[in-house]
Formats: sequence, structure tokens, C-alpha cells
Amino acid sequence: MEKFYRVLDVDFNRAREGLRVLEDCARFYLEEAELTGALRDLRHRLSRLTLETFPRAALLAGRESERDLGRNFKSPDRRDWTELVQANSLRVSEALRSLEEVSKVLGPDSTPAYQELRFRFYQLEKGLARFYRSRLPDFPVYAIIEPGAGIEADVAFARRLLAAGVRIIQLRLKCGDDRDFLDLAVGLAGECRKAAALFVVNDRPDIALLTRAGGIHLGQRDLPPAEVRRICPHLVLGASVNSEVSARRALAAGVDYLAVGAIFPTATKEAARPVGLEMLRRVKRLAGERPVVAIGGLNPGNAGAAYEAGADYLAVISCLRAGRPEKTVAALAAARDESIKKLSHRPT
Repeated sequence: MEKFYRVLDVDFNRAREGLRVLEDCARFYLEEAELTGALRDLRHRLSRLTLETFPRAALLAGRESERDLGRNFKSPDRRDWTELVQANSLRVSEALRSLEEVSKVLGPDSTPAYQELRFRFYQLEKGLARFYRSRLPDFPVYAIIEPGAGIEADVAFARRLLAAGVRIIQLRLKCGDDRDFLDLAVGLAGECRKAAALFVVNDRPDIALLTRAGGIHLGQRDLPPAEVRRICPHLVLGASVNSEVSARRALAAGVDYLAVGAIFPTATKEAARPVGLEMLRRVKRLAGERPVVAIGGLNPGNAGAAYEAGADYLAVISCLRAGRPEKTVAALAAARDESIKKLSHRPT
């Protein structure tokens, strides 16, 4: 029986430690209180069940850390939060299954409780899905295409943007034929896949799913983010906001990024009253780790001010169509580099 207790001790430790890592990820990266509390509760329930069922002395007596063959096993490096969460999620589920199986030998009455904990973890793991979704690529120009020149011309324009370095393209169509929208979306999605870029569909989860897009963007009058998440759990989800109230609402709904605007007057949305750079600063403070996209009236001349106010990305429409898009993209990207230099030299 001593070796059974040894396995029990090892997997009890593995499960608790893995849960603690996931709890810290939910607490400090996601900053989601409900998920953090649920993971903590599961960890405490596991501890109570194990220590009330099996003598602590027996667990410690079975422990042979100095002779453990796994002592010198090398685990792969973790390159980012995603790999950290994935490794520890697998560790927890495997350890809980092992605990359940060993309990059938040492304490059969506890087996259903271990099984319940395992299935509870499977449910909680869904709350960590944000770590597995695609992230916004590390290039600051967020290009928005509004159809108008014809499908072939719009796809060719997107191809030029991608060749210039753009790695996010959103398709926005507020009115028009759904079939034409779908045909254009298919073309843009294909070009984005070739360039390893993120293709985002505005407003339409159905088009996003049909074209295997990487993201969906919602306005404040579109479907609620929580409902869209139910049918598109794997997609990057963005939301437009124009105030601290709308930003808090979108963040609480679990969006992956915020688009703030209009920052400056814009011909694209003439009725949109500019919220200005100060609102951009406030939303950036609220967003924490989540990216913030500035939108509305942006061009190479005012891009630096938007970056310095907290924008991680600039969403642009009109200025890309004026003149050579390659030159505009380069200027917008250079403005970010220049703003980073300014901020790094600014006294703290």
C-alpha cells in the first residue's frame, strides 16, 4: 500500500500546485475575480477531500522525493502565458484522474468526489479559453476595408496592405448584399491566411464562421459580446467603446480588445462626436493587459499623439485610400517607433 500512497501524495501535490498556477494566471493576467475564486475553491475542496480521507502521516511516509525518478526530468521552457496555462491545465486534469483511480484502491468511498472535482475542473478550464485564442499581431496598423471598388479591386487593395506589413484587416459593411459581403470576405480571408495575418469581420458572426476568420468586431448596438462568445468561442473578440462606462461593460463581457473612438473628427462616421485623446488615456488605464485600438480621423500627422495617449493599434480607413497605402502604412508604423522613443525618455 505504501506505493499507492506515494502516487497519491505526488498527484495531490501536482494537482494543487497546478491549480495555484492557474489561479494566479486568472488573477493577475485575466484579472477575473469569479474565475480566480472558482479555481481557489476547487483547490481548497481538493485539499479538504484528500486530507479528510487519507492520513497525512501515510502520505508523508510514502513520499520519497530524493529517490523519485521524475526528480531530474526536464520540462520544456514556457514561452508565454498560453504555454504556461496549457501545461498546468494538462497537469491538473491528469493528476485528478490519477487521484480518482488510486482512490478506488485506498478509499473507494471518495472516488465519486474525486470524479466530481475532475469534471468541475473541465468546466472551469473553459474560462481559460482566452489564453488559446489568437492575439492581435505585433504590428500597429489595424486596416479596415469598406467595400466599394468591387470584389477583385478590394482584394487587390488588401494584398497591397499585407505586402506593406499590415497584419490585421477588418471587413466592414453596414449595408448591401449579403452574398457580395460573403464573397469579399472569402477573398480577404484567403489573402490574410497566406500572409499569416488576422482577418476580422465587423458585426457578423455568421460571416466570420463561414470564412474561418480569426476575429469578430462588435459595435455597441450589435449582438452582446457574451452571446457572440457562445457561438464563436475561438475567435478574437473586439468591441467599440466611446466612454468609460461602455469600456467597463465590454471588459466585463470578456472582450479581447477595445476600439476607442472617434478620437478625431472623421468623414467615415460624420455623426460620431470625437471623444478625444483624454478618453483614450482613460480607457487604456481601464483595459489593463488588453490591447486598445484608437479609431477615427487618424493619419500619419496625428498618429504619434494617439500612440502617446495609450493606443496599441491605430484603426485606419480613409487615409489608406488616399495616395499610396504602402507609404501611409510605413508612416503609421514609424510614428509608433518614434512615440516609444519619446515615452522612454520622458521623466517618470
